[in-house]
Amino acid sequence: MPSLSSVLQELIGSLDTKEYYIPHTRTRVYLFATPMKKEGKMENLSEKWAMTVKDMKRPWSTPFEAFLLDTDSPNIHRARLDLAAARDYKDGVSRKPTDWNRCESRHQRARQDEQLGYLRPLTSWQEAGVCKGLDWTWNDWLLTQTERVLDLLEISTLRMAKDGVDSGFKACIWNVSQNVDRQTGSGRTALAPCLTPNMIPWVTTRGGPVTGREALALQGIPVRELLLTSESEDQLADLAGNAMTTTVVGSSMLAALKIAVDKLTPGEDAERDAAVIEEELAVENDAVAKRVIGEDKLTTSQLDLAKVSRADLTEMLDLAERSSRHCQCEGQSGTSTSVIDECTACNYRACKSCGGRPDHHYTPCQNVRVQPGEFEKRFKELLPMRVQIAGVTSDVLGALRKKAEEVGKGTVTSRDWDLWSKAVLDALGTAEFRFRYMKRQYTWTAVYEAPNATLDLFLQGTTPEWRLTIKCPASEPVNSPLRGLLVHPVARLRFNVSGQDVLGGPWELCIPTRQTFKIDIIGRGELVPSWHASLGLGGHYEGTQRWSQVEVVLPEEAKKALDRDLTGTYSLLPKCGQAMNSLHKKEASDADKGLPQLYFFFDPTRCGEAEDDSYVFSTSIERLDAATERAVIAILDSKWRESAKAQDKANLEIRGGWVQCEEAHLTAVGGSDIAVINGTNDTNQKLDQATYSVPHSAKSISAKLDNEGCGHATALLTCRVPLDPAHSESMWRQGAWGEIDILHQGNATFANLAWITERLPSLKGLSTWTTLDEATVSMFLVD
Repeated sequence: MPSLSSVLQELIGSLDTKEYYIPHTRTRVYLFATPMKKEGKMENLSEKWAMTVKDMKRPWSTPFEAFLLDTDSPNIHRARLDLAAARDYKDGVSRKPTDWNRCESRHQRARQDEQLGYLRPLTSWQEAGVCKGLDWTWNDWLLTQTERVLDLLEISTLRMAKDGVDSGFKACIWNVSQNVDRQTGSGRTALAPCLTPNMIPWVTTRGGPVTGREALALQGIPVRELLLTSESEDQLADLAGNAMTTTVVGSSMLAALKIAVDKLTPGEDAERDAAVIEEELAVENDAVAKRVIGEDKLTTSQLDLAKVSRADLTEMLDLAERSSRHCQCEGQSGTSTSVIDECTACNYRACKSCGGRPDHHYTPCQNVRVQPGEFEKRFKELLPMRVQIAGVTSDVLGALRKKAEEVGKGTVTSRDWDLWSKAVLDALGTAEFRFRYMKRQYTWTAVYEAPNATLDLFLQGTTPEWRLTIKCPASEPVNSPLRGLLVHPVARLRFNVSGQDVLGGPWELCIPTRQTFKIDIIGRGELVPSWHASLGLGGHYEGTQRWSQVEVVLPEEAKKALDRDLTGTYSLLPKCGQAMNSLHKKEASDADKGLPQLYFFFDPTRCGEAEDDSYVFSTSIERLDAATERAVIAILDSKWRESAKAQDKANLEIRGGWVQCEEAHLTAVGGSDIAVINGTNDTNQKLDQATYSVPHSAKSISAKLDNEGCGHATALLTCRVPLDPAHSESMWRQGAWGEIDILHQGNATFANLAWITERLPSLKGLSTWTTLDEATVSMFLVD
């Protein structure tokens, strides 16, 4: 007689989480049991259920990093402290040094057999608890790990380097709780291995572990809707490791309901039950509206959502630079208490505590720091809360396509043009971009969103610019041609930094052309060790070299296709990081005067295959977060790599040609004082009639502190804004009030309301204790 497990395996096989949307390898067997017979007949419901579950498969197409928290999330900061403390102390006693002699010999044998060398490029760990990871890693967590874990991280890093991969730039999860001679990773980028309660899952691009919240998210559990305040990271990891994935469980339950729905007892009167539910909902809606009282005692004023202030933009950009993040430990709103150092070669900054690896060429930073909150408050006054991009029509796009061909920017195939132009026109149309938030990183970014596009204002150095990015429809396959066309921004506006207005300036559109040119790359300077050789790798990597400088020579046709000449000499900066220590800095020339510094470096994708990664030319060299694309000027053929060749040829690919669009302009929407763009005022623009109401003074507020009063809320602030249903978010209910669960829905709600709340005045009059004019207190004695 076959075992139960073999019967199940034959019936449905195993259900794997990665086959049901979530990028997580987790195989489990599910049981569906029903009577084999009914009224003497075989029903075989279990077989129907198994087929239905398999038909509901939807393989994963999103990398696991999409389920992880942002680098500067407060939950990440708390998790780092918790993980470091939990592993540093056990039962209130400091961790003692561990004896890893039994593992050490296996590690040494692995290094020798695989010709990995004996260097430690990731953590530089030494005996007796000395460890200094690269400056983007979680060094506080690394300091609490055993020598076995640290050395396994080093060996795994060298193994990937031997395969031509810089692990710090490829999204993988390694299980470093395993021994060195067992598989440490999932075998694939972007896909998480099976997360178990006791494993140590190391995220290569983070330089730290998966937190407990993130492990729950990789099980499909909506962690943002859970109140997780008393559980430790280890407890959350245990919970996630023993959990079943919600997408698989949900598919199993829905399949069971579908094939057995006729076995359920029907209701007596479905229409009556539905009417009762609607009546109860109407009563609840009416009760919500009546719970707020005191609106009649508020003073109403006009609310102008389009009014913008003017300021010296040179001064504002200086404030943006001094208040930006100078070290990864500063997060979204902090400033480091340690001295900030700045690299004289690449301008990278880090505090004394975090910096040091890579070495860079550090000197003390001369910036006089400005508090982020102070700059954010001042800069928001320059921004309208709602904007539109007007003037982009089908005829305008067609004229720009023709212009791009005439000036040597390249041609577009009919298929690509139809896909791209339709996506642009559909996304813009009457779309309204609403302010969401200010994002502080090594540069500041103001983020606006529309249903099908995003508009970002990057305050980078002397060339701040607006960038328009079109969102690809969610229904498009992951390898859709349209996704490739919409990866990079489709338009930009660079405003005059010597002016006072961030909205004025010419728009440029990036026509989706593609051109390839043969260029010459000539070795200059002297031969120095290659990246592989500097890691101490043996075999055919031992003694390999590359040039300390390279000269790039472009043909004239390539210069016409670019908006900036790339010809020149690029000096290698091996102490300044980037993938494979490949950063090259262009030697300044007269043509570069007033332009951002240009760099040449290896820029791998986080999830793609290593053989498809390329060297790029760009002005941006900062370490990017997941799902963020770098703005590049041109890309080299993926086959080209640094070598000791005196001269080489490579294919230079230029993706997109920038063409100025005189018809396009940025317009502030609504408001009693509409912003004037391009010297004209839009007379057809409908004025906002938005208002807000606040107490005239603190003493005008009254409240009853009896049992009846506890069932009502006294209004302190109300706001009314006319809203076109076509531009309204899903949270708005047509003709009815709704209550927001602050704990579960608060963040998303206030993000959607930022374009309104940012223009509301602060209630400073209510910041101190005030005696109420009217207060009734009822007291009851209970025996």
